[in-house]
Amino acid sequence: MSETTQPSYEDLEATLGRAGADLDAAETQALMCGLFCASGRIEPAQWQPEVFGDDFDSRNVAVQQADKTLRRLAEGIRNALFDGELNFRLLLPADEAPLGDRAEALGAWCEAFLAGLGLGGVSEDRVQAEEVRDLLRDLGEIARAGLEGESGDEADEQAYAEIAEYVRVGVFFLCETLQPLTAPRHLQ
Repeated sequence: MSETTQPSYEDLEATLGRAGADLDAAETQALMCGLFCASGRIEPAQWQPEVFGDDFDSRNVAVQQADKTLRRLAEGIRNALFDGELNFRLLLPADEAPLGDRAEALGAWCEAFLAGLGLGGVSEDRVQAEEVRDLLRDLGEIARAGLEGESGDEADEQAYAEIAEYVRVGVFFLCETLQPLTAPRHLQ
């Protein structure tokens, strides 16, 4: 799934909403990214209980459609993180959405990414590289922090864009660092 075929935040949000999912679009993508960075794979058995909770009903048509979309999303994440083109993008509300909503979604993205890393077996205390531990702490801070000045003035918009790009690049760094043997040669 290339960047052009990855669902939009709004489309995935609607699909998850119809299925009664416990996580939103940003959280779902982030969870999957964390799982992939941690283990080199995104297994439905790991993410389905997190996304759908205990009520995963494979007979429900909305759940079936969401599950199919999420399996494609998982494949797209794997491809985007290793395609060498840096096409991976965070699924967050569109730039037209209020800055407060976008900042909240970015914080939730970071929190779910860290949860995915944890589900995949990565924890800050088990990581040897100081750069990785620093990035994990930064992501935790972003997850807990709100963006000041939700008015959306130019400085706030710039700060949000820089933080979102830091997170996006951080995902590449973590994936390459934690999964060096599965990364294509041009990324090693």
